[in-house]
Amino acid sequence: MPELPDLEYIRKNLAPLLPGRRIIEVSVKEPIVLRMLVAGSFAGALSGKTFSGILRRGPFLSFALDGVEMVIHHMLSGRLQLTQKAEKPIGHLCFSAVLDNEWRLAYGDDTRMGKVYLTEPGRHDGIPGYDAQGIDILSPEFTWDAFEPLLRGSRQQARVFIMDQTALSAVGNAYADEILFAAGIHPKTPCGMLSPEKRRALFEAVRSVIAWGIREVEKAGRPIEEKVRGHMKVRNRKGEPCPVCGTTIRRVGVHGYDSFFCPRCQEAAAEQKIPW
Repeated sequence: MPELPDLEYIRKNLAPLLPGRRIIEVSVKEPIVLRMLVAGSFAGALSGKTFSGILRRGPFLSFALDGVEMVIHHMLSGRLQLTQKAEKPIGHLCFSAVLDNEWRLAYGDDTRMGKVYLTEPGRHDGIPGYDAQGIDILSPEFTWDAFEPLLRGSRQQARVFIMDQTALSAVGNAYADEILFAAGIHPKTPCGMLSPEKRRALFEAVRSVIAWGIREVEKAGRPIEEKVRGHMKVRNRKGEPCPVCGTTIRRVGVHGYDSFFCPRCQEAAAEQKIPW
């Protein structure tokens, strides 16, 4: 799925290209991903509209048009593509919008889990999770004074906490593993067992790892529909040596998600069912 560094890359790439462009043709292939919060059809509501801006809120990308707002939540496998109309569209195409400069904005999703909402400008109450986002970790509001009380008051495991979008907006699976690796924290460590030093390390890791991810994705310079993960140090590296100590990287289930970690660099704070 696109995570925060990917979404920032998409936003930065589309921000100078979409404003002022008018939609002249809309094609819908998979309406299952569409959510209409305004009257009319998806194609009818978008046709003739002009883009005025794009912003990110947590895992959501919001596109402002005249009289309507399109909000995309990519979920597991959603992808956006901007290409010339004559070129082959993205695989598993759900919808596409041809612009007045003969370019096409398309959304593809092979699992059909993502959601594309059309709503009135600024009205997000019909979009699950949009208004419930916590502190944007790229914003000036993400400070130690804001983070530490949230962490100290949580009864969750460390990995569950940093992926809780009502607390922090927004860390996904891949970067959760990288953040915990950078902080030297086992993913199953209860927040209440973190020492003051580890709490501070976790805060710093959130900031540094996300900034590193943004730099790496931008440096790769791939099309916006491609997922960039080659820089990951532990994510999906099960069985490979840890880049720091050489210990074999393991995988463990945490709250229904796979988590990858180094059992030496990220020692468990309490006895585990599996003696890593």
